[in-house]
Amino acid sequence: MKNNGFIQKHPIVKHLLWMLGLSVGIVIVVMLFVKIYSRHGQEYVMDDYAGMQYNDVVASNSLGLRFVITDSIFSEDTEGGTILTQDPPAGAMIKKGRKVYLTIAASDPEDVIMPDLIDMSLRQAVSQLMSEGLTIGKLDFVESQYRNAIQAQRIKGRTVAAGQKVSRGAVVDLTVGKGESDLGTIVPVVIGKNREGAQRAVFASSLNISESFNSGVTNKATAKAYKQEPICSDIKYPLGTIVRVWYCNANEYESQRRSADREIDSLKRVADSLRHALEDEGDEGDGFDFDFLDVDDMW
Repeated sequence: MKNNGFIQKHPIVKHLLWMLGLSVGIVIVVMLFVKIYSRHGQEYVMDDYAGMQYNDVVASNSLGLRFVITDSIFSEDTEGGTILTQDPPAGAMIKKGRKVYLTIAASDPEDVIMPDLIDMSLRQAVSQLMSEGLTIGKLDFVESQYRNAIQAQRIKGRTVAAGQKVSRGAVVDLTVGKGESDLGTIVPVVIGKNREGAQRAVFASSLNISESFNSGVTNKATAKAYKQEPICSDIKYPLGTIVRVWYCNANEYESQRRSADREIDSLKRVADSLRHALEDEGDEGDGFDFDFLDVDDMW
């Protein structure tokens, strides 16, 4: 009763209490609204869409995700509409309605203009072709005054003139000059590189490449090289020598690399045992040289 009498005698206190209560109520309502609007605490793990069909992903979208195609790349090895990359990546925490940016495989190759590679250096030609989205096929080396100068550019055996329209991804074979010296070339290190990096390194070294992909490789563009033959050494190989490269999925690289290292170590032990056995059987002065059993150079 005394309190009520006090409030009646001082109406300003009553108004202040009403304002305080109203302010607290507004704050509570705003916080609840923000919590609901931002879906606070409602996060989901981003699925891995790589290798899946775009239409299938859209049809099974239960989180209201908004898919945005940022690029499409043609590949003969990949069916059109296949998702190649995504952002956010698989495993990221997302909320409903999130935008997801995708790169997908195009159904048909687009046309590009064939560049003029004649008399260009091999290293420049490799960079030019890759930047245009063209594939380097085989390097054929011929007698020429200038080493590594491009002499001809062909697709499916036919000469292609500069400025002609060709399909993106088309395989271009190059005829390259040997130069006046018989000097060979050193094999580069490609272990740990993706496919483009491995190809660029091998071709720029005046060598050809033979590629093998482990079963289960879902995206050849992002696969990593875990083994090569021959390995990098001081040995110089003839121009055009084939370098064999094995690829695996990026997430399998470490285990595959360790397995390849164990394989090399095993071959080294076998070679060492064979060399020692041959040396024990022969005479030191018989003129035989067993250095050919050096696996470091063979592998």
